[in-house]
Amino acid sequence: MAARSTHKRKRSAKRADNERGKPGGLGGGRLTLSLYEWSPSAREELKRALYTHPFNHTVDVLVPHASFPTQNFISSLQRILQNAGSGPCIAHVPLALFLEPTFVAQYIRTGSLYALSATWLDTQDSVCLDGQGMLVLSVTKDTYQQLGLVGRPSRFARGASGRKADRHSGAISRYIIELPLLDPSFIPGKRGYERAKQCLLAWDQARSKSSAVPMLINGVPASWSMLLVWTPPELTTTETPFLHGHRIWAPIEYAPLQQAHVMQALAPTLQMNSCTDVWIPPAPMLATSFESVPGDRWTSICEYLEWTGLASMRAPRLQTYDRCDPRIAMYAPISGSCPGSFLHVHIRGMLPPSLLSCVLDCMWDELDVSPRSAWASITVNGFSDSPIAWTSKYPGLGLALGSASSRSDAFRDGYNAAQRARKVRRKSHTRRGESEHGLFRTGENGWTMLLSSDRSQHKGHVALIDSVELDTHM
Repeated sequence: MAARSTHKRKRSAKRADNERGKPGGLGGGRLTLSLYEWSPSAREELKRALYTHPFNHTVDVLVPHASFPTQNFISSLQRILQNAGSGPCIAHVPLALFLEPTFVAQYIRTGSLYALSATWLDTQDSVCLDGQGMLVLSVTKDTYQQLGLVGRPSRFARGASGRKADRHSGAISRYIIELPLLDPSFIPGKRGYERAKQCLLAWDQARSKSSAVPMLINGVPASWSMLLVWTPPELTTTETPFLHGHRIWAPIEYAPLQQAHVMQALAPTLQMNSCTDVWIPPAPMLATSFESVPGDRWTSICEYLEWTGLASMRAPRLQTYDRCDPRIAMYAPISGSCPGSFLHVHIRGMLPPSLLSCVLDCMWDELDVSPRSAWASITVNGFSDSPIAWTSKYPGLGLALGSASSRSDAFRDGYNAAQRARKVRRKSHTRRGESEHGLFRTGENGWTMLLSSDRSQHKGHVALIDSVELDTHM
């Protein structure tokens, strides 16, 4: 007797796997390239783009010594970090703290508060606050079933399906819950707010029973270890000593946290090294149109990305005297490279986008006054255990608790509400506002910026390369 046909099941499973493997679906990470001309408007647009990547862990700045004298650039960076004072910290807090009206009014509605739990994304519950007032909970299936809040399945946490060699088409193992803290309808007395506060209080109590949590904040167990940094509103007065009239960060002086002594400052570390006898590539040929550059544009960009990665690790393959066996390393210097040296600046810590904006300002000012053709690169890597990598242009859109962010400028994009929330019948569909990277598959989370200024021709270009695993730039 012939075996029963499974053609239909295999065909539907194959279709689902192919859909997840598409570039815009749930496949591996990819790079997106944005090109800008050297102008003040492009400078401001780039600075705004930096705020879409909220959780930054390391910054690597590479400057060939032939580009410009680096003394002013080094002193500017040191002055920024020294004058910034205390700001980033690690604290034991209850999750319900982020719903306290006093705390929300003092630190979330005023300025930008970034918070990230010190947990493992693959096996534990993770929490973050993205600086736009969106509290994101990435929880396991067991926690989601007990928590009592409405969320959506995570797009990067699927178990095995039972089919041979298939580990990504099974049941959902993680869920994403988003609470819009700045939404006009998410206030005390409203049903959604009271429900969320009740569930978070119960969650804090349950976590305190499973582990020893002796500290109490407003009578609630401080069951979460969180990395915190708060950026105050921009200041335009001349009395502030910080760069361009605004502060990078400010200390969190919330009375219940200070009285409980649960906060510990985490100052970022700054390291500077000068690497000599290395192959320095020429300034990248960037342009704003594909027709103006011969050859494959991505090939040239990827060559510079490879060089910046090797230079950040101080790999011996870049040394001019390196004679490695070609069967071990296949790297070859970029065409036109010449022996030279470069400055490597490495900053590590809980780095808000305001700090990266100041680094870009320092770099731009130095390149702008350089009398010759010059170039440099800035590479930023995020936290690997952050529930999100890129913020959404539409925070809170389509959520059960709140319909939109209270910031009116978040929706000036030419779309109406129906177009943003329109549902397309495919499994890989992502509505505008669903922003996450979930469990990493490529290990990449960040961006690289190549800045090239040619003063002899009074022009220059900037390339911003984002590493994304889910297209949230819609």
